[in-house]
Formats: sequence, structure tokens, C-alpha cells
Amino acid sequence: MLRLRPARPEDLPALVELAARAGAGMTNLPANPEVLGTRIQRSLDSLGRQVETPTDEVYFFVLEDTATARLAGTCGIIARVGMTRPFYSFKIVTLIHVSRELNRYDPVKTLQMVNEYQGATEIGMLLLHPDYRRDGNGRFLSRSRYLFLAAFPERFDTLVMAEMRGVSDTEGHSTFWEGLGRHFFDMDFTRADFLVASGHYHFINDLMPKHPIYIRLLPEAVQSVIGVPHPDTRPALALLEREGFRFEGCVDVFDAGPTVHCPRQQIHSVRTSREARVSAVVADLDMPTHLISNTRPGDFACCRGGLWVDPHNEARITPAVARALAVETGDRVRYVAF
Repeated sequence: MLRLRPARPEDLPALVELAARAGAGMTNLPANPEVLGTRIQRSLDSLGRQVETPTDEVYFFVLEDTATARLAGTCGIIARVGMTRPFYSFKIVTLIHVSRELNRYDPVKTLQMVNEYQGATEIGMLLLHPDYRRDGNGRFLSRSRYLFLAAFPERFDTLVMAEMRGVSDTEGHSTFWEGLGRHFFDMDFTRADFLVASGHYHFINDLMPKHPIYIRLLPEAVQSVIGVPHPDTRPALALLEREGFRFEGCVDVFDAGPTVHCPRQQIHSVRTSREARVSAVVADLDMPTHLISNTRPGDFACCRGGLWVDPHNEARITPAVARALAVETGDRVRYVAF
């Protein structure tokens, strides 16, 4: 069975190895022990807090194969972005140029640097080991975090967003960066990406152009990748779109990957999830598969399994689900159809 749980310090070596597989562009999951170690501790601190209003909490989860104790993936949630440091995006803004003399009406697309998502909740850090990219595991990993959002709404903003990795090659070269960013930053894309992953943002405001950038003046190769996800990220984007996330013009300032968002309560898995009380743990339960989680933030866990709920909101689960979630009769679980 695969089980989502909070990342722990002992997971660090496996997390570094897993992150190294992602390559350049995974800004929020760098293969750096210091950054990942700090994130694990911030997550544990956040999970241990009593939260009434979200601030700078970070929740970092791993997907564990309970049969082998192997890490199969990661995902995470940042309670609110841009609260202690800027959160920059480029927004595609259309300007209208009109000439009455020439009888010309000319919509011109530009890139303008904005703080569009300041204060929003960000989901990210999504990575699944290649060996586990089967049997709906990616869908399970992506959707599991929504049960956490649904169970603890007081910990998050009303708007949820996700930055998608932009186009880059196997060597970590970004087409957008080479065509735009390199003209303003004397460094490689991987270096700039690492600085952001390490928490350094102010250099973007210091060096990035403040005026609108006319997209038609950029090389065609650069224009063609604006708002386009990395091939490896397209499945993740498709899952987000199925949940209700939409792209409305904001892209990453480094690789121009699309940013998508959705009101928290309108996310499909949040809106359709329910809570129930465990009334029995039964060995023989031939019921449709659900995503099921416990309702304790400190040792949150989520898995897939059979579930039966009666009209009185009393649930029956299997022993395997009970073990994975560390729940027993009388405890509450949250569930959504898989």
C-alpha cells in the first residue's frame, strides 16, 4: 500500500536522491540537503502549530510504500506565498494600439511583472518516482493534498495556485531564460533557479525590467514557450485542470511555465469530500476505492482503500486502511471517491 505522510528528518537522503531525478526547473524541490532539511523542519513545526489564520506555514509530505518503506514521491503546500518576501510572476497583458489615420486596430501582448498571487496558498513539490508512475499513483499523490486542504481550511487562503514547470532541455537550459532572463542576469538558469529555491527573491526585483516587455519583439522560439508546461509536467497540469484549476495569463519569470489557480472550496476533491466516523474495521469489504485520510494534522496520513458509509455517516474500513491511517473505531476520517 502507498501512504502519504509528513516528511521526517530520516527521509532526507531519499528525498535528495528523488529530487535529483527531477532536473532543472523544479524550483520548489531542489536536490539540496540543506534546503530540503530546512523544509522538513519547517513542515514539522507548521504541523505542530495551532493555526487560526494562515501565515508562512509549509506542509511537506512524502508518499511511502508501506511494504518496503521506500519513498515513491513527494508533494507539499505553502499556506500563503509572498507574505515575507515578494512572489513575482509575469502576466500576459494585452495593450491596444489604435491608429485612426491608418485605420489600424492592433492588440499587442506584453509581459508585465506582477504580485498577482501574493497571499494565496500554493500547492507544489509534486514528484513521483518513475518506478511508481502507474496504477493511478500520480492521481493519488496529486489529489491526496486536497484532503488536507479540506480537513483544515483555517490553515489556508481562499485561493489556491500552482506554478507549472516551464520548457527546458535535458541539460537544464531554458529557452525563455536564454531569450530574456540572461539579458538581465549574469548567470545560468540553473543558478537563478537555485537562488529562488534557497529563498533569495529580491534580486528579481532589483534586475528584472520594470516596464512591459513586448512579446512580439522576442525571438519566435521564446514566444512559443510562454505559458507552455514542460513535457514531464503536462500530466500534472491535466490533473489540476480536472480539479478545476485554470490558467489566466500568469507565467513564471524564469522559464515562463504557466501558473494555474482555483478557489479552494471549488476544487473538485475539496468540494466533494466528506467526513465520517469509523464504526467498524472489517476484513471483507468489497467496495469502490476511495481516497481516505485521518483528520489529525500532526500525523496526517492518506491512502487508497475500500470504504462503506451508511446514511448516518458511519464508515466501515479495512484493517489495512486502519493501519495506514492509525485510526480505530470512533475516530473520524475524510474521504472522496477515487
